[in-house]
Amino acid sequence: MRSIARTLAIGLFALAMAGAPILAQTSTIDYDHTVNFIKFKTYTWEKVHATNPGVEDRITIALNRDIAGRYMSEVPKSGDVTITAVEASKDKQEFSTFYDSLGSDYSWQRPWGSGFMDSQATLDDIPVNTLIIDMYDAKTHKLLWRGTVTGPIEGSQDKMNNAIDKEVTDLISKYPPKFKK
Repeated sequence: MRSIARTLAIGLFALAMAGAPILAQTSTIDYDHTVNFIKFKTYTWEKVHATNPGVEDRITIALNRDIAGRYMSEVPKSGDVTITAVEASKDKQEFSTFYDSLGSDYSWQRPWGSGFMDSQATLDDIPVNTLIIDMYDAKTHKLLWRGTVTGPIEGSQDKMNNAIDKEVTDLISKYPPKFKK
């Protein structure tokens, strides 16, 4: 009897461990390696979108708090960097609609190298439950830095707020990237 219970417990544990990566959040950053990010001192919000409008405020509050310790301060307009953030939890079309609304001056595709969002990717390839934070050069509208977090966000409003807060903090902790001449 003990061996059956032990075998069952081991099987359940193995099943739980196999499913853990599916439930985990993954964060990725990518950036233009030719840019010295220390030169950017101010930022302006261009647009924030989330499926749940309350999440938009949470993203803005978390990013403003976290980036304040990263050499940058928010200005109402004409910042060195323009920031956008989009989170979709129900429909991939939200990403297309968001980036289309920015206009032709802003490109969601990265102009540098290969990586998470290379030029072959389409917005349809972005999984639902993804938060994307982009930083553009305000003068050229060139994408400079992108942070993405993909993973499940479920539960109560408090759990969702904590998850968004943690996601933004995780991404901004990787800013500014180190500059190598």
